[in-house]
Amino acid sequence: MSCHRMLDAEGRYVGHICCANIYEYGGYVFEWHDYLGFTRLRKRDWEPASVAGPKFWATVYEWLKLSQEEREKTRAGVRLIKEDE
Repeated sequence: MSCHRMLDAEGRYVGHICCANIYEYGGYVFEWHDYLGFTRLRKRDWEPASVAGPKFWATVYEWLKLSQEEREKTRAGVRLIKEDE
């Protein structure tokens, strides 16, 4: 989970936001939230997938065996979705 502080133009704290990290591994895209766990995402728009079957969970368990450093290498970048997509 990533947490980010928001500052105004003068550097004053105005709030923060925390969100789940998104990873790409083993042909799947998923988010990992420290409190809520895993959610499989659709590749095309990163919205929650309707199904997370046994192959997905086998991939998740494989991913969990990676070191923290190896997991970070699978972290997806920020993806902006256009309004018309």
